[in-house]
Amino acid sequence: MKLKMTSQTERDSNKMILVCAIGLFESIKSNLLTINECEQFLFSPYTTSILEKKGLDKKVIEIIEFAWELEDIESLRPERLDDNIDILINKAKECLKNIEY
Repeated sequence: MKLKMTSQTERDSNKMILVCAIGLFESIKSNLLTINECEQFLFSPYTTSILEKKGLDKKVIEIIEFAWELEDIESLRPERLDDNIDILINKAKECLKNIEY
């Protein structure tokens, strides 16, 4: 099954990705999804390359790129995982607030 999302503007695309990222981060923290599952949905180099080609905001792309590191943090410093997720959630929320209307 393929799922395709569309938006009319770059602003809407940035918002959609940020909202999805925040939801995935919260799902990891709540043990509803694994980091591996979230990598299949959004947090992967492949997805990032698509977002770059589509011209999404560099700050949005950086948040997704930082999410790639969550698996390493989970395996090497599991006690820091929630703190790092919180940092990413806050960055995503701040970015969402700053998207111009």
